[in-house]
Amino acid sequence: MRPNIVRLSIKVDSRRLAKYAGAMTLTQMRLATIGAVLSMVLGIVDSNIVATAAWPITKSLDPVHGLDLLPWLITAYALASTVTQPMYGKLTDVYGPKKIYLFSLATFLVGSALCGIAQNMGQLIAFRAVQGVGGGGLMSVTLVVVLSIWPPKTTSGGGSTGGGSAGMGGVMTGVCIVVGPLVGGYLTEHLSWRWIFYVNLPLGLIALGLGVFNLRLPVRNDRHRIDFLGAGLIAAATSALLLVTEWGGAEYAWSSSVIVLLELGGALLLVAFLLRQGLWSRIAAEEPLFPLSLFRNQVFRLASPQQFISGMVTMGSVVYVALYLQAAQGVKPTLAGVHLLPMALGMIISAVVGGRLIRRPGRFRLVLIAGTVLVTIAFGLLSRLRADTSVWVTNVDLLLLGAGLGLVLGMALLAVQMSVPKEQMGVAITSIRFSQTLGGAVGSAVFGTILAREFAARVPDSLKGGENGNRPSIALLQTLTGKARDTVVHALVGAADQVFVSGALIAAVAVLITLFFKEPRSAAPAAVGETDTTQGLAGGPVDPAPRPRRGGVRPEHAGGLEPPAS
Repeated sequence: MRPNIVRLSIKVDSRRLAKYAGAMTLTQMRLATIGAVLSMVLGIVDSNIVATAAWPITKSLDPVHGLDLLPWLITAYALASTVTQPMYGKLTDVYGPKKIYLFSLATFLVGSALCGIAQNMGQLIAFRAVQGVGGGGLMSVTLVVVLSIWPPKTTSGGGSTGGGSAGMGGVMTGVCIVVGPLVGGYLTEHLSWRWIFYVNLPLGLIALGLGVFNLRLPVRNDRHRIDFLGAGLIAAATSALLLVTEWGGAEYAWSSSVIVLLELGGALLLVAFLLRQGLWSRIAAEEPLFPLSLFRNQVFRLASPQQFISGMVTMGSVVYVALYLQAAQGVKPTLAGVHLLPMALGMIISAVVGGRLIRRPGRFRLVLIAGTVLVTIAFGLLSRLRADTSVWVTNVDLLLLGAGLGLVLGMALLAVQMSVPKEQMGVAITSIRFSQTLGGAVGSAVFGTILAREFAARVPDSLKGGENGNRPSIALLQTLTGKARDTVVHALVGAADQVFVSGALIAAVAVLITLFFKEPRSAAPAAVGETDTTQGLAGGPVDPAPRPRRGGVRPEHAGGLEPPAS
C-alpha cells in the first residue's frame, strides 16, 4: 500500500503544478507574448498609417470628391477604437482576457480584409470603423494579456519585477506613432495603398495562431451583468468629444453652433455616465462598467491625468516636429518618419533602463519623476528651434524627448497593474490607455489651435488673403518663393515654437502630479516572510513551486489534466 500512497501523492502535487504554475510552459509564454506584441503593433500602426496613403487612396477611389471624405478615414478608426476601450475593459474582467483578445484580433483582421477590397470611399470609411472596433481591443486588452503572462511582483527588498513587459505597451504606442507613417509611405510607393491593409492579414493570422495554441489563462466561470447602458453613454460622450477635436477650428469655427452643441452634448452624456456608474444610487448600475472605487486608489487617481498629459505631448511632438521638418528643413513627408526615429530609439533605451531600475526599492517614483522632467526639458529645447537649426540638434532633442516618454508611458501602466485588485485589472489598464488616447486627441486639437493662431498673428497682412480671408494657410509655402516664402517659414517656425512652449508647460503639470506618487504596492500583498501566492505565471494562484523549465511540465507529470483554456 505504501508505494501506491506515494505515487498518489506525487500525482496530486503534479496536478496542482500543471493547473497553476505549469498552465503555460516557458516556450508557450514567450510565443503568446510575441503574438500579443505583434497584435499591439498592428492596432497602433493602423491608427496613423493611412495619412501617408491619403492621395493615392483619393485618386483611386474618388478623384472628384475623395478629398472631402478623406478626414473620415482617420476619424472612423479613431472613433471606433477609442469608444470601445471602456467596454473591452469590463468584458476582459468578466470573460477573461484570452477570449476578448482573440475576438478583437479577429474583428481587426476582418476589417483589414474588407478595407483592402473596398471599391469606393464610403465602403472604405465603413470598413475602417469595423477595423477600429478590433483595434480598440488590440491597443488595450493585449496589455492585460502580457501582464497576465508576466505578472509583476514586489521583490523581497521592496522593488518590482515585470518592468520590461509593462513598459513595452507604452513604448509601442510611441514607436508605432513614429514608424506607422514611414511603413505606410513605403508600401504605398512600392506596392499599392491596398497593401497597408493587406499586410495585416499574414501578420495578424500568425498572432492569432500564437494566441489560440499557446495562450492559457485561468478560466472565469462566475456570472456578471454588463452595463450596456453605461457603455452606450460613454461611447456617445467620447464620440462627441473626439468630433470636437477633429472638427474644431478646421471644419467649423470653435464658436459655431455645431461645436458648441457637441461640447454640451458630450458634457451631459459624461455626467449621465458618471451618475450611472454610482454617483446617484437610484440609477446606478448593479455592476458598473467603470467602478468609481478605482479613484480611491491613489496610484490610479494620479496615473489617469498623468497619462492623459503624456498622450497630449506624444501626439504634439510627433505631429509638429514633422511639420517643422517639412516646412523649415524641406524634408519630404515620406522621410519625416526617418527623422523621428531618434525619438523611438530614446523610448526603447529608457524603457529597458527604467525596467531594470524599478527592481530596486524606492525607485519607481523617482523613475516617473525623471521621465516627466526629461519630457519638460525636451519640449523646452524644441521651443528654441529656428529655421536654420541643424537637423542633428533636432535629433538630440527628440532623443531626449523619447527617453522621457519611455520612462513615463509604460511605468505608469505597471504601477496601476500592481496596485489595483486583480478582478479590476482589465478595467484599470484599459482606462489608462483610454486616457492616453483621449489625451492624444485633445492635444492635437489644442496644439493645432495654438499653431493656427500664432501663425496667423505672425504672417504679414500683405501675404494674407485668398479663400480664408485673414486666416493664412500653411499652403502658402507651396505658392510663394524668395523672401516672401522665407517670411512665411519664419512665421510657421515661430508658431511651432509656441506649441512646444505650451507642451513644456503642460509637461510641467505632469511633473507636479508625479511628485505626489507613492511607491505602488500590491492590492493584496502576502504577509511578510511568506511566499506570494496570489499570482502565477499566467495570472493564476500558485503554491510555492519552482519556476518551470524551458519545456514546462510534461503531460505525463500532469496526470492527464488539461490546462485552463482561457
